[in-house]
This record gives sequence, C-alpha cells and structure tokens, in this order.
Amino acid sequence: MTDRRSLFEAKLRALVRGHSSQSIDVVESPGAAGGLDALHGFLLFDGDTAEAGVGAALLWADKLGLERVSLLVDPPAAGHVARRAAFFATGPRLEVLTVDGTALTPAVPGPAREVPELSAAEWSLAGLINDSGARAVDDHGRVVAEFAGLEVARVLVDENGAWLEVGVGQADRELNQLVHRDLDPDAMLRRAIGAVAAHRRAGAPPHPLNRLARERWLRSIVLDSPEILGLTSAEPVAPLRPRDTLLGTRPVAVAATDSSGQPVVVVCSVGVEVDLAAEAADYRERVDPSARLLVAVPERDRYPVIDRLVSRLPSAELVSMATPWDAAAAE
Repeated sequence: MTDRRSLFEAKLRALVRGHSSQSIDVVESPGAAGGLDALHGFLLFDGDTAEAGVGAALLWADKLGLERVSLLVDPPAAGHVARRAAFFATGPRLEVLTVDGTALTPAVPGPAREVPELSAAEWSLAGLINDSGARAVDDHGRVVAEFAGLEVARVLVDENGAWLEVGVGQADRELNQLVHRDLDPDAMLRRAIGAVAAHRRAGAPPHPLNRLARERWLRSIVLDSPEILGLTSAEPVAPLRPRDTLLGTRPVAVAATDSSGQPVVVVCSVGVEVDLAAEAADYRERVDPSARLLVAVPERDRYPVIDRLVSRLPSAELVSMATPWDAAAAE
C-alpha cells in the first residue's frame, strides 16, 4: 500500500510540475494523492473513485481553507466529474483536469449518463405488479417490483415473452424457481410481498429485510405520501447507474410537483454519502434543470457536512424525514 501511494504521490508531483512548474507539498487527502501550493490544492484520483470525488474535494478544501482545488482525473471519468463540479455555485473553485499521459488539459463537462429505454414487453407486467400491492419501477434497464422500496421481483423477457422472477436477491429468486415453480406469478408475488411486509413496517424488530435498501424505502414513503414534503404528485426516476447488489447505498430520485405547480426533484439517501449533493444535482440535471431540488434523508442522518454541501447548490435544500426504522429502534 505504501509503495502504491508513493507512486501516486510521485505521479502527482510530476503532473503538476509539468502543467504549471509549481512545486507542491504532498499532504493527506481523499484522493489517491493530494498536494498543496499555498491555497491551491491538487487531488489525483484513482480509477472509479474519481466520479464520487467532488464532494470529498469540497470537504477537503473546507478543512484546509483552500480557495481552489484542481481534480486530476483519467479520461473515461473526467467529463462526468467536470459536469458535477460545475453544479456548485459557491465555495472553493473547482477545476477538473484530464490526465493525458504526462500532460493535463481542462476537462469538458460531459452529458448526463443515458438511461436504457425499456420496451413495451418489459412494462407489460406492470399492471400485475401494481395490483399485487407492489410498485413497478424502472431500475435502470429493467422493470422491478418494489414493496416499501425493497425489490421482491423483476421482469425478464425472452423469446416467449415477459415473465416474473420473484424473490429478494438472486439466491431467493433461484430458490423460488425451484420450490414454488407451480404457483402462478400473481400468487408467488403476493407470497413474497407478505413475507416482506411482516418486517418492513414501523415498529418491526430489526431484521435483514428492514435493513436493506433503506434509501428506496425512504423514496417509497415520498411516493406514497408526497404531501409530507409539500408535494402534490410524485413519480419514481430511473437510477443514474445500474444496481448490482441489494447491499450498500445508492441515492434514488423522484420527479414531483409542488402545490404551486412547480417541478421538484427529490433525491433520497441514508447514512453519510459525501458525494450526495453532487449526485442529487446530477439527477436534477437529467430530470429538469429548472426544478427545485430537495435532498431527503432520515432525521438521524442529517449531518452538518451534507447540509453545507447541499446549500452550495442553487435552489436546493436538505430536508429530514421520520422513518419506520427509527420508530422500530425507539421501542
């Protein structure tokens, strides 16, 4: 690890010296390597960590009192990082530089990531899903059935048409296909919903089924009761990126309208996500750049650092919500 960090630090020094003839002091940073020249900071990111680096860069700048931060990013991610950096209207100046061999060039903000368009066949079972008590949502390239934000089935399409694969997670879906293959899809889906509903409710004791996908559970509350946030309508938005696992947290969004008829984008998350503000702004950019932005988190997850980052976005506000799992923890 030390040797690897030393290589990144040497690379950062060489890139900065070649770009501006500056000599920097290497310091601890949220990137692969970080350096300072007076009130100007430099962050070199490693691979996939770059796209989640804007929030970390802003917090690093706040901690050190920097006026400017240069983010050094490899070409595949530079456009995305530059787009996210441009969302912040106040605070330290962020510039994104593309690492091109031994040279640095200003990165051009790239377009928002495209979301796969779902076919009519993939949506053909939405009615069955919604009638069962679940909600059919676009999960970035596939239709899934969610109950209280937890995936209980997904729609698959083959040469014979669309069909439901029921279960929470891959192992559960495979088990259902073996054990309950004789049940019709509606009965199998309702059975899965019943099992999840017993645990995914206010006051339920801690259980794996009420610990998973809590950001989506929060989104389901907004979708079911938009008036909680002063909204009159709300529809789920497809995720920015595909989700490969039920574990971990990945912010999700809602396209809504407030009581005055104005567009609102709500982004839901849980825990501490240092790049939440940038992720939320990316959702708004894709849905409606003119919309007001609400970043919704559980009451106990409203941290000052997240509040500070959200406040640097135009027409954006961090809001907190009471959650069913907080009610369970309190009993």
